[in-house]
Amino acid sequence: MFGLVAGLAGCGFQPLYGRMGDADANVVGHMAAIRIGPIPDRSGQLLRNALQDKLTPRGRPGKPLYRLDVSLTENRSDLVILHDATSTLAKLRVGANYVLIDVASSRPLTRGVSKSTTVFNIVESQFANINAQADARARAVNAISDNIRLRLGLFFKQRQAS
Repeated sequence: MFGLVAGLAGCGFQPLYGRMGDADANVVGHMAAIRIGPIPDRSGQLLRNALQDKLTPRGRPGKPLYRLDVSLTENRSDLVILHDATSTLAKLRVGANYVLIDVASSRPLTRGVSKSTTVFNIVESQFANINAQADARARAVNAISDNIRLRLGLFFKQRQAS
């Protein structure tokens, strides 16, 4: 086991979210300085909360260096249509366009698109269907927040290296 760890250290492997020197010069410090703008609708609220938990777990930054603007789209399509025109499966597609902006210059630093697709069963109970769709939405939004965090981490890591 020690040989594996020593081998990874020798090849230049570095943890993405690890601290390497000055706290403000690392990826975690940069992500903690992001203010996340409001995102409309329930899906947007879920995404904003997930991003705040993952990017700024110690709370909103007092003096943010960056602003993250996100727009969200959600599309539901019914699948597996039966002979009586009822559906038993639905697909929920959620897409996010994001832009990271430097607060001092109002200049966009990076932008991207993140998408997630989930499915859920449709049953006879309307209450169960509402809960299943809400759960599918939460899963999709969580996957998008993980993806945005990873992409922002890579952006800051590359920026730090250059």
